[in-house]
Amino acid sequence: MYIVVYRLTNLLNNTQYNSTTMHICRKLLEIVADLDRMSIEQVADKCNVSKSTLSKFVKTLGFENYKDFRENAIREKDASFYTGNAGLEMEKYIEKYRMDNFLKLLSKDVEQFMQGIDMQQVRRLVKALYEAPRVAAFGMVYSETVAMDFVFQMAELRKTVETRIHDLQQEEYFRMADADTLIIIFSNTGQYIYRNGMKATNSSRSFVRKTKARTALITSNKEALREPYIDYPVLFSFTSVVQNQVFMERLMNNVIIDEYKSYKRRMER
Repeated sequence: MYIVVYRLTNLLNNTQYNSTTMHICRKLLEIVADLDRMSIEQVADKCNVSKSTLSKFVKTLGFENYKDFRENAIREKDASFYTGNAGLEMEKYIEKYRMDNFLKLLSKDVEQFMQGIDMQQVRRLVKALYEAPRVAAFGMVYSETVAMDFVFQMAELRKTVETRIHDLQQEEYFRMADADTLIIIFSNTGQYIYRNGMKATNSSRSFVRKTKARTALITSNKEALREPYIDYPVLFSFTSVVQNQVFMERLMNNVIIDEYKSYKRRMER
């Protein structure tokens, strides 16, 4: 997860227009790929603030200090995120092979998606969703937009589902949740549940692993679903190398919504 840009963008879009905070966010987003070559004095100068103001600012983003902020930014640059080398594969495919070929590929992925759904998994989750006194749905970046869609669709069915856009607020929710809470995670890669987005020994994010809430994971990552703290695993699949999760996660969302409608009708006859 590219947490530096994610947090800066969230703060930028939730702050007062033309405020100092907005100005700092905009400037840091402009120069984030160059932080490895700049001193804190140079960065503060670019942002038109003092070193102490910059240090306080990065702490409000959830970093321990400026060093922590900078190291995260450098790691993310090394992962080729800021340089554009890790752009959406879908866009690259369309550019190279044109839209008509992409649509054919997408059609095959949708077919594979429908064949691969385990409706028993979906029904277990839907039953828990219907019965849970409190429900939240989370994701990161594109997956969070799916979670937001889910929240509003469930509201139309008179079932309250909460979400939080900022990752630190999501983390707090996990920590505060009790056993009556169901937390649904949308994560195509399953990286949400791992520290720094990577699967490694003891790399599970502790707030996910230790929460008292029951946890559902909707993902195409079979390995992530085997984690013992995932109470409701829901797997979806697609065959191509093109990252079509922006469509697949929304399809999965609507499969759950449709099944929930059926279950609700049966229970409320």
